[in-house]
Amino acid sequence: MSVITAHTAGFCWGVRRAVDMVLAELKKGNDPYAIYGDLVHNPQVLRALQDRGVRVCMTPSAMNSGTLFLRTHGTTLEQRKQLKSLPLKIRDLTCPRVGSVLAIARKKSREGYDVIILGDSQHQEVRSILSYGGDRAQVISGPDEIGALSGISNPFLLSQTTANTETFEETKKALQERYPDMEFACTICDSTSLRQDELRKMCCKVDCVVVVGGRNSANTARLVEIAREEGLPSYHIETHEELDAGELKKYENVLLTAGSSTPSWSIRKVREKLLEIQGGRLRTGRIRKLLQSMIFGNFHVLPLTFILGAAGACILNSSHWLIPALAASFFLYGVHTVTSVLESGYSNPSRLRRQEFLRSHRRILNVCAIFAFAGSLILSLFLSPLWPAVLGVMLALFLLYTIPLIRKVYPFRGLRSLPGSRDLMFAGAWSFLLAFLPGYISAGETITPGIVIWAAVLFFLFLSRCLLADLVDLQGDALMGMDTIPIHAGRSLSVRLFWLCFSLASVLMAAGIALDYLPISAAAFFPGPLLLAAGFLILAGTPFPSELLKRAIADGSLFAAGILPVLVCIVK
Repeated sequence: MSVITAHTAGFCWGVRRAVDMVLAELKKGNDPYAIYGDLVHNPQVLRALQDRGVRVCMTPSAMNSGTLFLRTHGTTLEQRKQLKSLPLKIRDLTCPRVGSVLAIARKKSREGYDVIILGDSQHQEVRSILSYGGDRAQVISGPDEIGALSGISNPFLLSQTTANTETFEETKKALQERYPDMEFACTICDSTSLRQDELRKMCCKVDCVVVVGGRNSANTARLVEIAREEGLPSYHIETHEELDAGELKKYENVLLTAGSSTPSWSIRKVREKLLEIQGGRLRTGRIRKLLQSMIFGNFHVLPLTFILGAAGACILNSSHWLIPALAASFFLYGVHTVTSVLESGYSNPSRLRRQEFLRSHRRILNVCAIFAFAGSLILSLFLSPLWPAVLGVMLALFLLYTIPLIRKVYPFRGLRSLPGSRDLMFAGAWSFLLAFLPGYISAGETITPGIVIWAAVLFFLFLSRCLLADLVDLQGDALMGMDTIPIHAGRSLSVRLFWLCFSLASVLMAAGIALDYLPISAAAFFPGPLLLAAGFLILAGTPFPSELLKRAIADGSLFAAGILPVLVCIVK
């Protein structure tokens, strides 16, 4: 079975804008927060917002203060009049595309047209359009209901933004036969049209369609409807847990698409589950599961950091590197594991399969982390007195950093409140423990240009690795309360920062070799950053890449940057 993922699946522009506006408002602290009805028709998004303190409210009059968000589907004129008298801060999240339809309906009504709305009469968006369309406005769901229209003399047709494009064309044609002078406006959203067009084009290449989205999502239901019109079996699910492995195994090619209010993490989890079903069918599932468990549990951090420590010893020509590399590896593994476990418990529901793995194995992972910290401190006692002192300070800073996670405080306080503190802390720890400190002590507690260059190279390489991983699901991280550089800097600036860090790591290494501060064998480091750059381009072109693929690319490049200098050193 092959899994093809639609490029147009997931959040549309209007939903993304609404979620971003809610997250921006949360930072201001004007609580309590509430949404007048469902912000979007997706339970996972609503649950994530509820975790952040944003509840759904159907009776705003009961609120005495705070911020009230108006849903993306629009608000009727009657509801807006009632809201004006309330002592609340109103934030209108109506999708601009919906807002445009409301404006057209009001304008045409005032001009004397009989507004005809194609859509679902029970949908909030259609109710809103109907209120703007005036007393003579009427709703139909398709060409079959045209005969039920009454009192029409000057018709104007528009539609719900998520209507079926083919149904709109059929309805328009039938109305024009009855009312030759009828005017119209195709108000179906571009995102909806593109999503539906892509689905129709892809149906000839697959055997079945899996559609992810809320049960009450109109645009998701349209996708299921279109797939069935094309003669394909289609499965409408909300979460990956609803997938029937036995049923899906019989299909060779599966198309995965999703509604416009479906979050990326939900699509990604479904895609990963489909890939697991594929692996079981191809008898590669056990290998994938083993690799997934190793990476999700951070166990790969141990050999990865050890290899980078050994690479530093080769590049800096350090002796007695084994114990320092082990001490640094154990400490970094412990930091990564405890942070991951705590972050996985910060929000509910889990948005990634990795978070589910961490939650279900948190006890054994915490025990492993404690033993790793203990092993690191014990090993440091056999080294320079600087080692236990540095590790003690780092452990204290790490504990201060994790307090908000333990107490589940948001907005974060202390060290975690610093923008991008998570990425900067990890990059600094890797650079200091794997490069600067062992090099400094090996050089007789002297700072040489080579040590500074290698430490800086490792810092920028790891920071670019963090940026790559964080950019894959920027909005999902923000919605779940994560703290990354892209959340603070935005996508476009973070992409430029990624390439800057990649360039600095490469240029500094080249300069160090050219100026003879580093040996020529250090050139074996370059495939690492090149793999990272290639991985960035691969992930950018892959719709909803799996968590396993993301981490394999990100950390695989670090492994390449370390193992190749070690192999060159061994050969020499």
